[in-house]
Order: sequence, then structure tokens, then C-alpha cells
Amino acid sequence: MTPPQPETVTANFRLGWEGRTLEAAVPVPTGPARPRVLLPVIQQLTNALVGMGESLVAGRGETISCKAGCGACCRQLVPVSETEARHLRDLVEVMPEPRRAAVKARFADALKRVAGAGLLDPLERRAEGAVTSAVGLDYFRLGIPCPFLEDESCSIHPDRPLSCREYLVTSPAEHCTAPTRDNIRRVPTPGFAMSAFATLDGPQPGGKGVRWVPLVLALEWAGANPEPPAAETGPDLFARFMRVLTKVTRVIPGPEEVAT
Repeated sequence: MTPPQPETVTANFRLGWEGRTLEAAVPVPTGPARPRVLLPVIQQLTNALVGMGESLVAGRGETISCKAGCGACCRQLVPVSETEARHLRDLVEVMPEPRRAAVKARFADALKRVAGAGLLDPLERRAEGAVTSAVGLDYFRLGIPCPFLEDESCSIHPDRPLSCREYLVTSPAEHCTAPTRDNIRRVPTPGFAMSAFATLDGPQPGGKGVRWVPLVLALEWAGANPEPPAAETGPDLFARFMRVLTKVTRVIPGPEEVAT
């Protein structure tokens, strides 16, 4: 028997940016809800926000370089919200064998390489601000592929993290293997959805920044951190997300912003 669906209310919003307008009506649960319930809505909203950026650069005569088969950016240190970390863990757990074992083996190999390079400690101490721009660049230089990367394409593309959805470039694809401030042109967006969504999981201890998890630590972290009970209603969560959407900065800079 299919479980009953929660009652929902329609949340309407209008966002203007660079002469473009995004209007939408999204269903959100009326009662207490965990951030995970909103994740499908936020994924679609992120796609729409990125679409505004794509429209902007198209109007300038630029084209998106990113496409299947080009996985250079899939070797960056990808931040995901705590909610997304649990979602990714669950995605892996329902994969059929032998794919599940293969993906878990890739996660284990990535952790081994991170630890061998001396980067595991700062990643685990991220709440203390240990993940500096230099750490992100050092990680990129290791060339560790995302555990979900297969044939240089994302094997979970419909469920890819918000950070991945937000990262598009119009600069030549070959520059992505050695990015610098001068050779990478990112597609702008009205805000950073991943960072805004991560605020729904609460502030970092001490109230500095937002909670996030390196994608390569997602399975390990999710296994050790059970999901807390719902503390807010769906409308309150969504309203809080929208309030901070255009006010927060990205959790960590990309390698092109720190490379010289």
C-alpha cells in the first residue's frame, strides 16, 4: 500500500535578476518537515536559476562548454549539504550489485588518497575553518575523480549535488584541467542554492558559516550522523531558504579562484 502523501500548500515566489524574472509555484508540506523533503523542489529551482544564467550568457553570444564526457570539474572538492550527504548515501544503498560495491570501493579509494596526501584532517575539521582555498586547490591537484564519475560523465546526473548543478563555464573545456582566474569563465547565477539550502541544516558550531560535507566523505559522515527530527514546517523551511538565497556566498571557492 502506498503511504499517504503529506498535505501541501503552494508557495509562490518571484525573483528578478539581470532583466530576467523567475516566477514559480511549488508545493511544500504544511506540517513539520525535514529539509530532505524539499530537496527535489530545490533541485528543480537550482536548475531554473542556472537556466537564467545560461540565458544571460547566450544573450552575450557565449555557449556552455560543459557536456557529457568532460569530467574535469568532477575532480574538484565538491561541498554538499548534510541533507544531500544523507541523500547520496541512500542512493548508493539502493543501487543493485555489483554497482553498489563498485561505487563504495571508489569512495574508499578516494578517502585513502585524501588521507595519504594529508588532507583528511583539514576536511574533517572543516567546522573550524581548516578548509582553506589552498586545501581546495591541493585536493584538485590530486585528480581524484568523483566516485559517481563513469566514462567521464555523471552516473547520477538527475540526482547530482546542487553544487554540481551550479557549476557551468563558457571558457574552453581544455582550460578546466588547469584552471586559473584568467582562463575560466563561470556562468553567473542569481544566487548560490547549495549554500542557501545548507543553512536549513543549521549553523556550524559557534555560528560561523553553514554546515557542509565534502562529497568524498558523504557515505562515512551520513552513516555516523542520523537525521534529526523535523523542527520546522515546510513553509517555514522554504521561506528561510528563499530569504538567504541571494545573500550567502559559496561554501568554498573553486580552484580557478585560487590558482595562479
